[in-house]
Amino acid sequence: MDRKNFDHHILAAMADNLGNSLREMARCGHSRSKRATLTEMSIQLSGFKQTLADPQKRQELVTSCQRANREPLKIPADVQFSVPVKLVTAPYPLIWLNQNAQARNLIVYLAGGAFIQRPLKGHWQFLNRLAKAADAEIVVPDYPLAPDHDFKDAYQELLDLYKWLYDQRPVSSIILMGDSSGAGLAAGFCENLAQQGLPQPGRLVLISPWLDLQLGNPLIKKYAAKDRLLDQEGLRALGKLWAGQTDPRDARLSPLNGPVDQLRNVTIYIGTHEIMYPDAIHFTRRLKAAGVNTNTVIGRGMFHSYPLYPIPESEHVIMEMAHDFDQ
Repeated sequence: MDRKNFDHHILAAMADNLGNSLREMARCGHSRSKRATLTEMSIQLSGFKQTLADPQKRQELVTSCQRANREPLKIPADVQFSVPVKLVTAPYPLIWLNQNAQARNLIVYLAGGAFIQRPLKGHWQFLNRLAKAADAEIVVPDYPLAPDHDFKDAYQELLDLYKWLYDQRPVSSIILMGDSSGAGLAAGFCENLAQQGLPQPGRLVLISPWLDLQLGNPLIKKYAAKDRLLDQEGLRALGKLWAGQTDPRDARLSPLNGPVDQLRNVTIYIGTHEIMYPDAIHFTRRLKAAGVNTNTVIGRGMFHSYPLYPIPESEHVIMEMAHDFDQ
C-alpha cells in the first residue's frame, strides 16, 4: 500500500463495516477502568520508555538481559501458581503450565521483551490465570534472544519444538500466542510455516504485535506521546540486534510484509494508546482481504499489552479467550 495514502486507509478501516472482525472494547461504561488508569501511570513512572530512548541506558539493559539469559532457565520463585508448573530441559528448554493429557488445547506462548528479555513476572501471572480459566496447557519456550542470537536461531528452535508438539497431538489443538515482540515472532513464524508447506496451528493469537521491525508507518508518530512504555527509535535499535545481517523488511522479521493468506483463525488484541496500533489495523485489513478468519479487538484508551496486567479489562480478555478456545 502506498504510504502517502495510508492515513486515509486507516480512517477507512475504522469506518468500514467489518462485521465481527473488528470490535472495540469499552469497559466501565464508556471509559477504561480506574485500575487501568493507575496501571498506565505506574508504567510511565517505571521509566522504561526513557531507558529505551537513551543509548547508554539501553545498552546497559541489553547487557543486563544478556547476562541473565545465559543463566539456566528456572521456574520463577516470586510467582504463586494455581496450576501445576514444570521445568522441562529436554528436548527443548521450556516451562510447562497445567500439563494435562485431557486438556483440549495447548498454547505455545512466545513472551515479548523486545527480543532481549525473558518472560517477566507479569507474563507468568497472566499465563497462570489464562491456563486456569481456559483449562489449557501452556508451553513457554526459552527461545534464543539477542544479542547472543538472532532471529534465525529462534526460528530453528521453534520449528523443531512445533514439529515435536504436533507429532504428539492434533495440530488443530495447538494455539500459537504471543505479546509484543513475541507476537510479531509468532505471526512471522506462521507465515513461514505456510512458505514451507507445513500445517498451521489451530489459532494464532497476537497481543499488541510488533509487526514491522523498523516501525516505519508514519502514523506511529501520532501515537508516540500516548504510549507510556515504548520508544520508537529505541525499539528500532534493538530490532537491528535481532535482525543481524538480514534486511529488517524480511517477512520473517516484519510479518506485516509477508504472505497472510494461509494463516488460520487470527485474533489480535491492540490498544489505542500504543505505537503498535496503526500496523495492527493495517494487518487486520490484509487478513480480511485475504479471506482469513480474523477478529481484532480494540482496547479503547488501553496501553501496550494491556491483557497481561491485573486490571478488569484483562479479566474480560481472559474470559473471552477461554470461551473462544472452547469453540
